[in-house]
Amino acid sequence: MHSELISLFRRNFPFIVREDATVRRILGNKDCKVIEKRNEQNTLIGATVIHNNTILMLCVDKEYRNRGIGSELLSKAEQAIEESGYEEVTVGAGYDYLMPGVPTSKKYVDAVNERLYEGLDDSASAFFEKRGYIHSWDCNCFDMRFPLSEFTKDEYRVGDTIDGICYRFAREHDAQSVFACTDVAYEEFTQYYKNDELYRGDGAQNPKVLLATDGDEVVGTLFVNLETEGVGIGSVGCTTVKPSHQGRHIGVNMVTVGTKYLKDAGMKEAYLGYTYTGLDHMYGYAGYKVCIYYMMAKKAR
Repeated sequence: MHSELISLFRRNFPFIVREDATVRRILGNKDCKVIEKRNEQNTLIGATVIHNNTILMLCVDKEYRNRGIGSELLSKAEQAIEESGYEEVTVGAGYDYLMPGVPTSKKYVDAVNERLYEGLDDSASAFFEKRGYIHSWDCNCFDMRFPLSEFTKDEYRVGDTIDGICYRFAREHDAQSVFACTDVAYEEFTQYYKNDELYRGDGAQNPKVLLATDGDEVVGTLFVNLETEGVGIGSVGCTTVKPSHQGRHIGVNMVTVGTKYLKDAGMKEAYLGYTYTGLDHMYGYAGYKVCIYYMMAKKAR
């Protein structure tokens, strides 16, 4: 059943970038409830996966759509969630996520730097909207990507100083300065930076923390990852810049330096997942484009 679910996920969500190990872990979680639909040959052709009050996945193979199967699976999922005592259903991101929300071509507020996946449409978000779900954010949620064959800013390198700010990878002695930066810049990210493996200092660790430093002061941070989401895919994220240094293109410069590192490391594509309105500007300056939106769907019971 586990392998069948993974196969169902992959063929129904071709635009979702998620590491195989993560997909296996989430779909194999014993605390998840799976409601399945099989054809006459006992092949799994549709399913919904629930954890607490979150629908982590709901899909039906293309050739079986428009037969009421999706509506049946959703109804059963909502009933199971209600019977567990929850008053609200969310779709996508809960305790963990396969995708942040319902994948769609629909944006909910104005956006810039957009290049959507070819073939992406709004049928999934329309399905949930028709059944009473609303987009729960006051902004867009999206992924961004950057084919590195298009990267041209080869002058940006790790170790460079640009307008008085040095861009380098963190070492062990930098950890406390990193936390001081993230605490004032975006405290929610500090928890992700508190991992000793990020600061081993031998240069081989993955992911790495790219720093922007003004003298001895850490004023900006960025995660840089190699192939954590798939072969040939690098990623950046969790950008922070101290308020005292905002407005100086430090965030854009960090992203550009980090992306240059990905290209030099042999990555074919750079990727940024689960982000939100405003960052389409910053990452867009560096060359990233919105490739998919998510309906952050919820419904009161």
